Amino acid sequence: MNPESVAQALLDAQVTWIVGRLTGDEVPDLVTALVDDALAVAETVTLAALIDPSTVKSIARTLATDVPPSVAASTLVERGAEILISDRAGTYALGELVDRENVARITDEILALTPVIEELLDDLTRSPLTATLASRFVGRIVNDVVAGNRAMAEKIPGIGSLVSFGSKAAGRAIGTAGEQLEAVFGDTAAKGAEFMMGRLNKIIIAMLNDPSARAAVLEVYDLYAGKPAKPLSEIIAPDDATRIAGVGQDVVIAAAVAEPVRRLVDAFIDGFFAIYGDLPAAEILDDLDLTRDIVVEYAVAAAPRAIAAIHGSGELDRIVRDRLAPFYTSPEVLAILAGDS
Repeated sequence: MNPESVAQALLDAQVTWIVGRLTGDEVPDLVTALVDDALAVAETVTLAALIDPSTVKSIARTLATDVPPSVAASTLVERGAEILISDRAGTYALGELVDRENVARITDEILALTPVIEELLDDLTRSPLTATLASRFVGRIVNDVVAGNRAMAEKIPGIGSLVSFGSKAAGRAIGTAGEQLEAVFGDTAAKGAEFMMGRLNKIIIAMLNDPSARAAVLEVYDLYAGKPAKPLSEIIAPDDATRIAGVGQDVVIAAAVAEPVRRLVDAFIDGFFAIYGDLPAAEILDDLDLTRDIVVEYAVAAAPRAIAAIHGSGELDRIVRDRLAPFYTSPEVLAILAGDS
C-alpha cells in the first residue's frame, strides 16, 4: 500500500475508535477523567495565567453590545413576560418569598439611608414641575381632611349648624383672600409650590425618623405574609406585560453600551482578578462551594446526552474526522509511512 492509502486506513480506524468510545459505555469514565484532569491543572495554575483580564473585558463588552438587542434576547424577554403572568408559580404567600428577618434587615437599611433620601427630596424640590405636583398632592390631602371632618361633625347633634356657619365664614374669607391662597396652592405659583414641596419633604423625613416606622413596616408584613398573593394575571394584561418587558429591554440595550456602565464592568472584572488572579483557579470553585463530586455529577449527566444528540445528527463522525485528517495527510506523517525518516 502506498503512504496515502495507509494514512487513510489509519484515519478511518482512529475515527471509528474515537466515535465508539464517545458513544459507548465509557463516556461517564471519560468525562470523569477529563474533569479530574482539568481540576488537577486548576490546583496548580493561577487564574491570571489561564486568562488575561483584558480578554474578559473584551468578552464582556461584546456580550453587552450584542446580546441585549439580539433576536434571542427579544424572544426570551417576551416569553418571560408571558410566563410571569401565566401564574406558573401557583398560589403562594409573601412569607414564602421573603422571611420576616430579612424584611426587618431591609427596613433597617432603608431607614438608615434617611439622610440620603432627604438630600434627594431636596434636589427634587428644585424641579418646578415636581414641586407643583407636590403642592397639588398636599392641597388635595388638606381638602379631603377638611371635607372629612366636616362630614363627621355634621353627624353630631348641635354641631352641624356650627360647622355650616364656620364654613360660610371661611368661604367669605377665602373669597376675599383668594389671590393669596392661589399663590400658595395654585399650580402656577412657583414659590407656593416650592414651599409645599418642602413641607411634604419634612413630613416624609419625619415619618422615616419616627421610632414606630420600623414597627409599622413589620406590622404590614405580618398582615400580608400569610395571605395568598394576588395572581399577576389579575393585575396586568398580557399585552401590557409584554410592552413593559420590551421597555425594560430597551433600557438595558441603551445602558449596556454606555461608557459609565462599561467602566463599571471593567472595575468589577479588575476587582475579581485582584482577589482571585494570583490564586489557583480551583480556589474559585472552593469559594463557590462547588466540590469535585458536584462538577463530575453534572458533567457526567450532561455529556452523554449532548454527544448522543450530535451522533444522532450524523455530525459526530465528520467532526472527529475533520480534526484528525490534517495530521494523517501532513507531509511529515506521509514521509514516516513511506519510510523516509
